Amino acid sequence: MDTRIPRRLTVTGVLPAILLLILPLIALAGCGENPSGEENLTQVAETATAFLNACGNLEGEEAGSLMSRDYVDENQVPDPLTGDDLVAVLGYVKSYRMAPAEDISVEGDRAVIAVTMEISGKGETEESLILKVEDGEWKVNAFTAMEWSSRQAPGGAELTEVEQALQDFLIACIDGDTQYIFEHLSQDYLDKHHLEEPWTAADFSGVFGTARSYDFDPNEIELEDDSAEVDVTVEFGSRGNLESETSCVFLVRKQGEWRIDAFPFFIY
Repeated sequence: MDTRIPRRLTVTGVLPAILLLILPLIALAGCGENPSGEENLTQVAETATAFLNACGNLEGEEAGSLMSRDYVDENQVPDPLTGDDLVAVLGYVKSYRMAPAEDISVEGDRAVIAVTMEISGKGETEESLILKVEDGEWKVNAFTAMEWSSRQAPGGAELTEVEQALQDFLIACIDGDTQYIFEHLSQDYLDKHHLEEPWTAADFSGVFGTARSYDFDPNEIELEDDSAEVDVTVEFGSRGNLESETSCVFLVRKQGEWRIDAFPFFIY
């Protein structure tokens, strides 16, 4: 099953209407002190689904609560774990797929799950999610998609801020949120194009058109002092009649906030 992860509109967690697609669970086989194989499989699938959804929705505290003590200690997972931390070690999860009957292997108190993930800028990858029983509950004990050493990389925090700012701006463009777009353009951009107020919906449609999706590689963001640039691809059109365009987007930081300073996808 392909489980799509809804995207956040802001760092603070303002989300559009969300329908989380939960993996179908296998029915419980019965009640007893020792879980049956089917019960174990169900519990593992529930924990894995909750963890992957939390990662995709940047719900740091929820994801952290599903990690084992050994995993937290070994990787020096921060407490509290934030959405920015998840972006730094994992990136933005666009979707994931796993089938309980085929992709989950349970042996005693250990479970190995094969997960196909689509991460923004990285495409699809095959990852392993390993769970173990801790205090009677299944907990995440390893996840190959997460690179905790990257949290300590030079410029990591700044790159995360740029990534989030660009992500939020692109989502606003696709959603047609002209107020947000206007507030997150640099003053130089506003002055250059004589923008004194947000576009109307009709005007914005003429400037940007209709976009369905976007993509950029966070690893290719070039950061220098208070400016950043990265190639972005936007897919325009309707199903069956799509066209992709790639252009370099520039951002600047003013008073601690990253704003869009050049956005070639806007046509005047």
